[in-house]
Amino acid sequence: MSTQPEISVLLPAYNAVTTLKDAIESVLAQTLREIELLVIDDGSDDGTAELLASMTDPRMRVLSRPHHGLVAALNHGIEQARAPYLARMDADDLSHPQRLAAQLELIGPNAKLGAVGCCVEMFPNSEVQAGMRHYLRWLNSLLTPEDHARNIFVEMPLLHPSMLMRTAAVRALGGYRKGLFPEDYDLLLRMHTAGWHFAKVPEVLYRWREHGNRLSRNSDVYSSDAFQSLKARHLAQTILQNGRPFRIWGAGRDGRRMCRALEHHRCKPLAFIDIDPAKIGRLVRGMPVVSKDAIPADGTLVLVSVGTKGARELIRTFLNENGYSEGESFLCIT
Repeated sequence: MSTQPEISVLLPAYNAVTTLKDAIESVLAQTLREIELLVIDDGSDDGTAELLASMTDPRMRVLSRPHHGLVAALNHGIEQARAPYLARMDADDLSHPQRLAAQLELIGPNAKLGAVGCCVEMFPNSEVQAGMRHYLRWLNSLLTPEDHARNIFVEMPLLHPSMLMRTAAVRALGGYRKGLFPEDYDLLLRMHTAGWHFAKVPEVLYRWREHGNRLSRNSDVYSSDAFQSLKARHLAQTILQNGRPFRIWGAGRDGRRMCRALEHHRCKPLAFIDIDPAKIGRLVRGMPVVSKDAIPADGTLVLVSVGTKGARELIRTFLNENGYSEGESFLCIT
């Protein structure tokens, strides 16, 4: 490919012969033609290499390497990328033809945007369970930079393979890191800490395949404990640094788990806040549980860690009506 591409698409593949062809063709069918597709074959032994050898397009480059896992494959792709933007793509998913053009149109004029996504649908529909439908509704409801900033510690607010990122921003942060944590969420939290904003194209432009062998279902790296630990580390290094006092809203399972995770970083709350009369007045992990009406008006940070459906928005409303400012004096983290 002789001309400078506008977007480098990173598509890591490991033993993906059954779905890879469709994924590649969905990228090559983009209405934005000035792209390069970097397919990183991470040591496949199922016929993936032979499939890639049979596909010829001047915009596609195959980067073959021994099997070292997703993080190493992505970082190898970042090193080889020639474009000012990086797009992610998974080997078993599908991109709508307008995806990259729409994302480039969104991120290009806004220098504060470090990464953008789009709305997502899962397929086949028969395999999508109620929990994932709830997550997708939440994910697709976050569109503006403000939406993403308010929810950055609730859950990963952009679906990783649907993302388009500034190459310089990702390289400045050293790319992806490998550890007992989700590499995509770690990168997004580091971008957030560095001051970058996020947004989504308000259209469904990415089809995410649901199946039992998804890496996010089968690796401890993507477990709920790994997400909790990663959040706690980033909170300790940012909003809780220098011993900032805080309270945790939620003396139930989620609040206690977050408390334990934060204690590993020497961050201990002053108290728990709860609405359950059975909990109020008791001690949890050595800290008192107080009612929402007994929160001292001292401006101490409140971390909201309640997983009950609908509770987060009720708590947000209460705190906003009582003079708290989201992102400054309270933060939703579950």
